[in-house]
Amino acid sequence: MCLKQYCVITAATLCLLCCASASAASSVTTYTMTATEMAALDSRLSLLQQQTKSTKQALAESQAALSASKAELSKLKTESIKLQIELQAQSSLLESANKSLQASAREEKRIKRQRLLWQIIAGGMVVALVKQ
Repeated sequence: MCLKQYCVITAATLCLLCCASASAASSVTTYTMTATEMAALDSRLSLLQQQTKSTKQALAESQAALSASKAELSKLKTESIKLQIELQAQSSLLESANKSLQASAREEKRIKRQRLLWQIIAGGMVVALVKQ
């Protein structure tokens, strides 16, 4: 509908321009427009102007929303990078703590084995002393 109106207005304008230049060159052909035709063209022009205005307004709103979204995306990307760095640091700390815990467990087992060995040696010495 809008394209059709645009074509009608363009055709009418071209006719007027051609007729105006032809009448300026020679007064042989003239085109007269009735008041009804002129009113129809005026109403179509007004409609197109309103549509253009609302389209421009919608475009401006969309561009503002896009700018806000881009700013938010940039902020979120920065925050995501910070969180990834923090996650890596925590992961490294957790891995270090896990290694330390494993080393402590190995040390505890070594101490228990050593204690058991000394208990066995002490028990053997007590038995040897009692037999004498």
